[in-house]
Amino acid sequence: MSRWRAERASLVERIHAYVDGSLSGSSTEPFGALAVDVHRWQHRGDRVLAALTDAPVDRWRDVPAVPVALFKDLDVGTVAPGEEAIVFRTSGTTTGRRGVHRLRSTELYDHGALAWARRCTPGAPSEVVALLEDPTEAPDSSLSHMVALFTGLSDPAGQATWHIHNGRLDRDGLSRRLSRAGRPLYVASTAFALGEYLDGPVEPLPSGSVLMVTGGFKGRRHRLDPDGLHQEATARLQPGRYVLEYGMTELSSQLWSVAGEPYAPPPWLEVVAVDPATGHPLSAGEVGQLRFYDLCNLDSTLAVETMDQGVVHGDGRVSLHGRLAGAEVRGCSLSVEDGWSGGEPRAGTR
Repeated sequence: MSRWRAERASLVERIHAYVDGSLSGSSTEPFGALAVDVHRWQHRGDRVLAALTDAPVDRWRDVPAVPVALFKDLDVGTVAPGEEAIVFRTSGTTTGRRGVHRLRSTELYDHGALAWARRCTPGAPSEVVALLEDPTEAPDSSLSHMVALFTGLSDPAGQATWHIHNGRLDRDGLSRRLSRAGRPLYVASTAFALGEYLDGPVEPLPSGSVLMVTGGFKGRRHRLDPDGLHQEATARLQPGRYVLEYGMTELSSQLWSVAGEPYAPPPWLEVVAVDPATGHPLSAGEVGQLRFYDLCNLDSTLAVETMDQGVVHGDGRVSLHGRLAGAEVRGCSLSVEDGWSGGEPRAGTR
């Protein structure tokens, strides 16, 4: 094993330990020290990162954030094409290459996603009903991959059914699945797919069910805004809990929110709001462009700069304020909307 790969193995162990320790309160390693070591290792293996800074930096806040747009144009990260175990791709709305996120392994992604989902939705059912594409039909969808993990949230024998096919909602199959449910369900959906489902007849979910919604309407057609979606879904589906998830293809970690509350990032994900004109960090409470520093993004890049804007509060939680002016429409709801609007459905979502 080369020294560089041996260092990766050591970093994987340290990140696993950080994830577990940060949740139990037993972590002994500061975020900043581990983040800088991840950055230094990535700097030697990622030509894109090396082009952004001549030498590794000594503080995690100084690590250059790779703009999400570069994931479409360049091979971001330390994994060369053909070396990956899995490739996640963005949905996108234009022709040409979609954003690509290559991983040597999903172990860090899976470990962090499950750990934080369990913390944010304790006791959630492991019977998943997904208004998403099956991972076998959309193997490059990070969202479908993540939701498939949730069948093990509380029961290793949990199962999932998938109700988006070729970008369209299988309403009949979904209705049959819900009608025979005899216990609480974990219903996962994009905002757009849930809105489409609510356009027809629905039945209340089994008592104790969790409804997870991710993505937004991205400024495209729909009769409901996020607050309206929440109100109608709660009134008609009557879930025991309504939770929101924020994630993106270019990251390996997610943020969670109880509807109406700011999003909570896990301890291994730091979020910074910056002035979009200068890149300078803003004070807590100021609206700015969001940057994410994700320890679980080991095979890719530690720091990612989005085209989303929001507020990072003093406690680290995040309130979203939509897209920056002029930002390209993108997101995990788009494959579903393309299906209904007559466009060509896209296999990869989020």
